[in-house]
Amino acid sequence: MLTTTSGHDRDNSDWNDFDRALKSADFQFCHQVVDGDETPEGRVRAARLALRERRFLDAIGLLSDFPNEPRWARFARDIILGAALGSTRDYTAGRRLIDRGLADLAPGDELYEEAYYYKSAIAWMQHEHREAQESASVLLASADPNNRARARIVLSWIALRRGDVLHQVDELQRAMNELDAAPTPDQYIRANALFTLALLCRELPMPEMSKRVRESFESLPWTPGLQLERFQVTRFLATINELEGNELAAFAGFKAATRLAPSEYWNVLCLLDRAALAKNTGETAFSAEQLNDAHEIARVLSWNDVAGEERSALLVLAELFADENVAVAEQYLALFRSLGESVIPQLSYGSDPRVRGFAAYSQGLTWLRLGDVEQGKITLAQAWEIFDDFNYAWRAALCALRLYEATQDRRWIVRATHKIEPWPRSWIARQIRDATTMPSVPLQQIPPAKRKVLELVRAGRRNSEIAHILGRSPNTIRNQVAELFATFNVRSRAELVAVLSKQRTAQ
Repeated sequence: MLTTTSGHDRDNSDWNDFDRALKSADFQFCHQVVDGDETPEGRVRAARLALRERRFLDAIGLLSDFPNEPRWARFARDIILGAALGSTRDYTAGRRLIDRGLADLAPGDELYEEAYYYKSAIAWMQHEHREAQESASVLLASADPNNRARARIVLSWIALRRGDVLHQVDELQRAMNELDAAPTPDQYIRANALFTLALLCRELPMPEMSKRVRESFESLPWTPGLQLERFQVTRFLATINELEGNELAAFAGFKAATRLAPSEYWNVLCLLDRAALAKNTGETAFSAEQLNDAHEIARVLSWNDVAGEERSALLVLAELFADENVAVAEQYLALFRSLGESVIPQLSYGSDPRVRGFAAYSQGLTWLRLGDVEQGKITLAQAWEIFDDFNYAWRAALCALRLYEATQDRRWIVRATHKIEPWPRSWIARQIRDATTMPSVPLQQIPPAKRKVLELVRAGRRNSEIAHILGRSPNTIRNQVAELFATFNVRSRAELVAVLSKQRTAQ
């Protein structure tokens, strides 16, 4: 505990309880202890709480006008304020203050190891990996397992930046081992390590690691302060169930995530998770219901106010509306482009190629379904290369499947089949198997009016253009296109064009 000479009458037991509550993310109790306490120690504790709650500007405000005496107040202010400034990307000022605070400290002093954690984190944000590693090495020598876990998490970030995903997973496992062995584990750190590990299990074929994530999820005491992490892990586990073919559990998981969603932006993404899964499993009515619910919420939100993964909802909206309402799909795609690329907070400090991969897949697929086949193929091929490099196998399989549908190049279906092998019961695997056994429908069986529509779809025309050319209403054309999808047992324009190309080649 910080030793002070401030003279305030706060009972020491309150501060011990505060430190325990901070580790367990019981932020409500922490507020009860610090709110209204204007003493130097009270303000430092309140700033540490603000850091954990990601209220970086509040932390800066608490410490900007702060006394330099007693001695502990000076270095505590420098370290916590430096961490807050670094988190707002004022890296130079943040590092300068942390280094100044460390000049007053020695190993074993309060905040010494915490300062090195913040120093390593800021160095990583600046892509100065050697310095980040050197600072993390101080934490690795700590007697506290929580600090050793923090070091492992920093090392996992460095591995991430270098594209070494397996090393990243290994470091996160070691961090979880440290926290599991800690007499009083810092549950905030544990939840954040579990969040990243669950994200990787969602992407990589790691069934044993997924089992550990589930066990850790069940054993972690989820306090209200960990709502975001609990929500995210719940959502990731639902996707893992989906990939394993346990679609009922996936639906239940997405529904549970919806109840935990910390904002309306996240709620939109949860509704879309369920809409996409329902569409891919043939529950078209439920899919349309969830999609419309998501649209009603999304169209009134200010998407400039968020900069995290919530933004990816715009891409999913574009994908799902591409077959329903072209104009709406184009609006969502244009809105996403206007906001920038970064869609994952943990990757937003640098140009991680996975961010580009996520956007490229959604954009490429949307372009295919809107009829811009060439641009769609180019963009999907870019996404394939990124996911293949990182062994994000099921995402690579989806890219390959869509490229096969657009090109009928059998090399893509071979790649898709290989990549999806770890998930043989997934809906993706079913679609890949179905892609090679698409039904053949003689064009002579198609009524002449629909045949004209079919030819214009194959030519890349949109519904509004077809309606203008044929002198029919847009609603009539939309219904006829939907009927053609049903006739050929496809879900999109790209699949329809692929079936027609395959039949023409066979003839």
